[in-house]
Amino acid sequence: MDQVRSLVDILVELGKLGPDDVAKLSRLEGASSEPVAVLVSRLGLVSGRDYAHALSLQYGLPLAGRGDFPDEPVLADQLPVRFLKDSRVLPLAEGADGVVLAMADPGDGFALRAVAMALGRPVTPVVVAEEDFADVFARWYESGRSSVERIADGAEIEADAAADPDVEQLKDLAQEAPVIRLVNQIIADAMRLQASDIHLETYREQLKLRYRIHGLLKDMKAPPAKLGPALISRIKILARLDIAERRLPQDGRARFTAGGQKVDMRVATMPTMHGEAVVIRLLDTKGMALDLGELGLATAEEVAIRRHLAHPHGILLVTGPTGSGKTTTLYAALRILNQPSRKILTVEDPIEYQIPGINQTNVQPQIGLDFARVLRSSLRHDPDVIMVGEIRDGETANIAVHAALTGHLVLSTLHTNSATGSINRLLDMGVDGYLLTSTIRGVIGQRLVRQLCGACRSPYRASAEELGRMGLPGDAEATLSRAVGCPACDGIGYTSRIGIFEFFELTDEIREALHHRISTAELTRIAAAAGMRTMFQDGIARALSGQTTLEEVRRVTEEG
Repeated sequence: MDQVRSLVDILVELGKLGPDDVAKLSRLEGASSEPVAVLVSRLGLVSGRDYAHALSLQYGLPLAGRGDFPDEPVLADQLPVRFLKDSRVLPLAEGADGVVLAMADPGDGFALRAVAMALGRPVTPVVVAEEDFADVFARWYESGRSSVERIADGAEIEADAAADPDVEQLKDLAQEAPVIRLVNQIIADAMRLQASDIHLETYREQLKLRYRIHGLLKDMKAPPAKLGPALISRIKILARLDIAERRLPQDGRARFTAGGQKVDMRVATMPTMHGEAVVIRLLDTKGMALDLGELGLATAEEVAIRRHLAHPHGILLVTGPTGSGKTTTLYAALRILNQPSRKILTVEDPIEYQIPGINQTNVQPQIGLDFARVLRSSLRHDPDVIMVGEIRDGETANIAVHAALTGHLVLSTLHTNSATGSINRLLDMGVDGYLLTSTIRGVIGQRLVRQLCGACRSPYRASAEELGRMGLPGDAEATLSRAVGCPACDGIGYTSRIGIFEFFELTDEIREALHHRISTAELTRIAAAAGMRTMFQDGIARALSGQTTLEEVRRVTEEG
């Protein structure tokens, strides 16, 4: 027991278990016949690699990673594959001194002795994380099957329990080790593929798993339908939702760690005809830490935005559809403004990234704490800068405008198709035109396009049709690139996403034009004549430089 407890002590010393986790383990230890170490692993309190690291320190053994294993199996013809899988051991290397054996459970003396006896050679153990063992085993012996499929094979759930489980059954199923590993693997795979969302959908005879990768949904190998209730219950437990409530939508948050990388998750459930659907939004906190200069803005646009951020009052807006990076841009602006001489308040839904020195408030509509109410209260706290996560209604819009009129700098977002479209959107919300021309300093419009993989992109000469779409003469020479796909990009042809932007600056000419309501198209024409480069033009520049494709630019801007 002392050795088992020392594992918990090690995890505490490493900062991987907190006081609440230790208290939870102490409570469960008395009610469970399982050792504390097993509970730590089964409950998913730490990542697989953190658990393996602690085991290596506990047993005084080296820790092997998946990169330490060769491409081909070691001693493949001398040890039964079934034994390796059941014992969770893999020969890592052989030499004159014997065999190095990677073990997911270094305390399994039987497996260690069995390998030594079978080989007739000395065996030296090292520790390997469960997830690394599974990946290497699959690469060596189960080529072509996904990790989700492999883990699902080990999840034994009775048909009647899967068909109509009660609350207690759901709790029990959600705490089963294969279910925990399966949910962990689904999330870890999404993180590895840089997915922004995980969709788990229940249908009559199947469970559907999809990842949104670089803006587009992609079907993945899904677990069997019988595992649906257990998987969804496990996700609900992670997000502190009510697993007994399957009739109403629920929203929650959770944090997940994989491979040393932490990710915040927003979880939303929705009742459907054949069960529940779950969407997990993976919040990339690393992206929220970008500086304005790292977003990819053109130099002239960045200079203009910095100039407007230096003003003590006014409104600066960011527009675009959901998932276009608006919040990332707002946080980059806040990083510039975050000085001891300024008081900054934010009103968000939800708070996606915590910034030291800034007062951040999460709206809670269920108790009446909406954007408008928090914004009104914020004005009584002597702020210099207010960031409103989104202007959704006329009340919030009018409060934001009056805040700008009374000497505050206001940053916010709108859902519009273009930067110039924000003006008519605010007018439609009931904001007076003369107030808009007095307060709005500028509007950033943006989209995200997929960035081509540098290892496999294929340059080619643009056709006359493509030149025409780009607004170039038919006899011009221009080089574009195609997506191909290779191991470096998982065969997708793209590796990440980059922003394309436009900055609509309210000049005196534009303010004069806004004294009479004009169409968005006319406003765009006036802004372009004044020097504004549209998102489509910015995207074309990126396509010509080989960063993305013309098709991507057309897809997100709906132009050309």
